[in-house]
Amino acid sequence: MSLHAAQHLVATSSALNIASLLDLSSRLSEENSADDVLNAALLSIMGKLKVRRSCALIPDGHMLSTVRVKAVPQLSIALPETIDLGFLPDDVCVAPLIEAGLTWWVPLAIHGELLGVLCFGPTLDGVEDGEETRAYLDLVRSIVSTAVHNARMVGSLLQAKKDLEAQTLLVTSLFESARDFTGQTKPKEILRILSYRLMGQLMISSFALYLRDAEVEARNVIVNRAGAQNLAELHERLNIVQRVIRTSDLADDDELRYELEQHNVGVVTPMHVHGKHLGALAVCNKLNGSNFTDEEVTFIESLGNTAIAALEVHRLYDVEKRELEMLSQLRIAADIQRGLLPVTLPVVDALDIAAETEPSTGIGGDYYDVIPLDEDRTLFAIGDVSGKGIPAALIMANVQAALNTLAKLDLTLTQIAERINALVCDNTDPDVFVTLFLCVIHGSTGAIEYVNAGHNPPFILDGDNVILLTDGGVLTGVIPDPPPYILGVGTISPEAVLVMYTDGVTEARNEGGDEYGVGALVDVVRKRKDSSSEAILRSITTDVRVFADNKSRDDDTSIIVIKRS
Repeated sequence: MSLHAAQHLVATSSALNIASLLDLSSRLSEENSADDVLNAALLSIMGKLKVRRSCALIPDGHMLSTVRVKAVPQLSIALPETIDLGFLPDDVCVAPLIEAGLTWWVPLAIHGELLGVLCFGPTLDGVEDGEETRAYLDLVRSIVSTAVHNARMVGSLLQAKKDLEAQTLLVTSLFESARDFTGQTKPKEILRILSYRLMGQLMISSFALYLRDAEVEARNVIVNRAGAQNLAELHERLNIVQRVIRTSDLADDDELRYELEQHNVGVVTPMHVHGKHLGALAVCNKLNGSNFTDEEVTFIESLGNTAIAALEVHRLYDVEKRELEMLSQLRIAADIQRGLLPVTLPVVDALDIAAETEPSTGIGGDYYDVIPLDEDRTLFAIGDVSGKGIPAALIMANVQAALNTLAKLDLTLTQIAERINALVCDNTDPDVFVTLFLCVIHGSTGAIEYVNAGHNPPFILDGDNVILLTDGGVLTGVIPDPPPYILGVGTISPEAVLVMYTDGVTEARNEGGDEYGVGALVDVVRKRKDSSSEAILRSITTDVRVFADNKSRDDDTSIIVIKRS
């Protein structure tokens, strides 16, 4: 929302009570799902505007379908080409909404992606398209859009956690079976242990291992008994199997089903180690003639992978399995985190801006943002969460969401810092903290207002002068009621360069253990001060990389370079 709209809302608080918006934001932050967020938003707005009926729609392909309704039927409409805040458009596709007595159309979007639409009927007091109502709904749209977006991210993380817990249970069961394989690398011993496990658990007497890796100390086919030698005939057919097959699940006219039944094979499962396909395990039908259950098929799949791991890598299966699970977590979280940072920097007429972040482990706790406040003022933020990985990224996501919400409320930088400090203190352990630097730059004059909450001091290089931006206060998340934050002021002259960074830049180390340091950072900026912000940023990253000899960094790094254009 623009600054003008926010100021207008404050000026008319007697009609639209800004406290209700803060209460709405607080209520939405407590909801655990996007559906619950939409429900809470509908109830709150209906109460505020005195509306009898409403609904929430979400995109479903080329349609919008209701997920929450209040006094209206379930609806589904074609997705219009354009959706603007205000009265329902005179369009055939929204006729069902109009027939349901709905008049208002409030789209929810983040980064250009349509998340849903809130629709409301007429107000009981007859106030319709008033300027106050429109300003209220415009700010509601921003708050609800952010809440829905954050709820979806949290939902994705919770689902990933559930999936990983299920995998952990499978790994635990597999580890218990793998104890018998410990120290065994000879195919004959592995075959004996595998026979005992299959016979003892499933009453299976015959099976075959089909191996793909020529380096494995074994024949291409290993069968457990002389009577199972005919299973070797299936080597070429089953060695390329990429998915678990239960013979009874195949279609009656499937050629593979016929071949498996001819050899009395009930289950075939591929064998993998760390994602590498090394062969397949074929298990004959049980001696008692009963069908394989889903749990039994899963057990066979796990046991086959354990056996092949024992052949390929001695006593490393459990460690490497956990590493793969962690990589899976990081990939999911990294995708989510990339969606939080600015995809492209906003174009600010009076400023030349360049920014970059690089996590040390694929996902990190560094954060930066560029938020235009109005035509002249732009809010910049850079922060560093203690620790690395997914826990730091989750805290960073909360700080990002809080800052984007608070930036729209026309608060001072010191007030924003105080609220973020309260957020971190209330929702994290005492040993978790966030360093944060906030500044607002007036493009027309170069004037700066800033608060430094325990962050590495950014600096302005103006000619030969280096001005450190240190005013502010303690880092956030440590003290619930810290001393008041101090607002710092400064100016970027047309020839000056402002550089913000996280400690991963200045604390980068070379082979000798020496740190890169603030002095080296200032020197490289001084050499390129007449270049564009992007060129200065590239020079910094290159210089740090050369200093560290391209070795992996121990900490996340983020840099923002700003000049007046």
